[in-house]
Amino acid sequence: MSRGLQYDPCDTELNYILPSKNVDEAPSGLGKLAAAALQSLEASVALPSKKTHDDVLRANIGWAMDPVGWAKRQAASAELERQTAHIADALAGAGVNVVLDGDVTFIGAVTGVVEQQRVYRACRFLPTVAARDRRPTVNGLKLFISGHKHSKYFRYAVMTCSEPVPFSAYLQGDMRGAIQELNRRISKWAHTAQKKKWGVEVLYRGIEFTRATAAERDAEAHARGQASNLSERYGADTVLYHVHANVLYWPTRALPGDAWKAFLRFTHEATGAWWKDNGKVGNVEELVKYCSKPNDTLKSSADELVWLYHATQRLKLCQPLGDFKDWMKALEVAGEKVVRVHVGRGDGRLMRVKKRKKSDKDSDDEKEKKKKEKKDGEDGDESDAATDTEKKAPPSNMLLGMTLPQWRHTPWAEPLIMVQRYDPSKPFGEAGGDIEAWKRAAREMWDDNFGPEPEEALRVAQMARDAALSADDIREAAEAAEAYIVHTCRPTVPTGGNADEEVPPEELDDDLREVVSLFDGATVVRLAPRTTDEDNEIPFEAPDVVAWREKLRADLATSEARWAEWRASAAQVPGRSSELDCRAAA
Repeated sequence: MSRGLQYDPCDTELNYILPSKNVDEAPSGLGKLAAAALQSLEASVALPSKKTHDDVLRANIGWAMDPVGWAKRQAASAELERQTAHIADALAGAGVNVVLDGDVTFIGAVTGVVEQQRVYRACRFLPTVAARDRRPTVNGLKLFISGHKHSKYFRYAVMTCSEPVPFSAYLQGDMRGAIQELNRRISKWAHTAQKKKWGVEVLYRGIEFTRATAAERDAEAHARGQASNLSERYGADTVLYHVHANVLYWPTRALPGDAWKAFLRFTHEATGAWWKDNGKVGNVEELVKYCSKPNDTLKSSADELVWLYHATQRLKLCQPLGDFKDWMKALEVAGEKVVRVHVGRGDGRLMRVKKRKKSDKDSDDEKEKKKKEKKDGEDGDESDAATDTEKKAPPSNMLLGMTLPQWRHTPWAEPLIMVQRYDPSKPFGEAGGDIEAWKRAAREMWDDNFGPEPEEALRVAQMARDAALSADDIREAAEAAEAYIVHTCRPTVPTGGNADEEVPPEELDDDLREVVSLFDGATVVRLAPRTTDEDNEIPFEAPDVVAWREKLRADLATSEARWAEWRASAAQVPGRSSELDCRAAA
């Protein structure tokens, strides 16, 4: 690092190329037409939504993913849950409870798998909380970038505080003050960079802090060939946190070499931090990160976790700025969210989707029900201890709603029914009817999207988790599960004619016999040839489309007859050359 400017000398050299004109200046000629078409295509994905929650539910249910990749993803999720539980238990042992009362139970709407999950407070360095809060920002930023006409000029930089924040039994630095001060400086820098001559707009700021002892940081610096004496200043075993911010910014006009160096000097003076320009944005996940690495947090002692909890409590660690902030606000006002929607062939696309809202009628009914319950309670004269205890006890089996399809239990996405304080021994009351109706609707959509039998899906999921077979065998089992439901479901029950024939095991080849052996009681059926009469039962085109095509064919035939008559009359005109005759015939 340069001691004078606190940024790498290589950063003073432009590592990107911008045109000499203003980037907002529109191209001309053919480039103008191409740019307009590209802009229209890119902006279409960020337009207000035409899809609803139910549309996404219908499109995503039964969405299949690679079972081997799904197993790895499940293992990573389980590790995050384990790390979060370990950190939460350590905090609880130190007197800080981050677990909310009333866990949430997820019930698979198709498979029926029941899974309980803890509910945590908004503690940002808990891995599962960080992952939950990170997803909407990642999806929103991806869609915002894809729909912005100047996104190719977006750049990613890192600003690191020049001084670390120490923690030890005898020295506890002001982590909260360091984060707040860096946030304030970046906000002022962003305002000045845009309003003054630089024309740089800041779109996102995310705080991150890394953890290492003074001795470890000295060793890292020495390995890079840099001098460092942090062990002498703080003590070798003192934990040092380096607070830095990931910043997304947009130079709205070209910055020549001298202007770029001047901008770096201005940035250092305004933020008091080291500056590192990382070039164009390649991966949004590298920009929007967890505030702390889970493995680093696991190394922290109980006292250090409590210190970290109070230092980050109710702080905005990730914050959209500028145009991205306005875009996210407009999304919230419109009651929309960014969701990946299945578009076929296993591919998904980020889209703006209307959030599911409770109807006004339901709200009125709920209010009327509460008024009636309150009135009945006031009119009643029972006040024994048992009744008071029952009133104070939190209700069981509270139905919270149904999520969009997730790959939680199998490699095929299914919606999850959320229930708070789940107790299978107690009735659901009026909510029981809703649950059964949701299950029936989910299974119907699952079958419409050619999802496998739930038992087969769970069998493939278990095979993928156990990893007892090879990856190819697991994928073949998943394909066989899907093929089973596709080839055995028929629109009508066949009556008469040739019946389907069951193939004896000895007639199967070795590969197919091995796949069939993975499913208990499975057999291979050779479907009978389909009769030509079935074609008449499949409406490939609507009647109005058929009529339009017939009219088009008739008009073409009439035009062809007129052209043939004209060509014949033109050939009989005296004095016309053979060249003209050829042209007329053509």
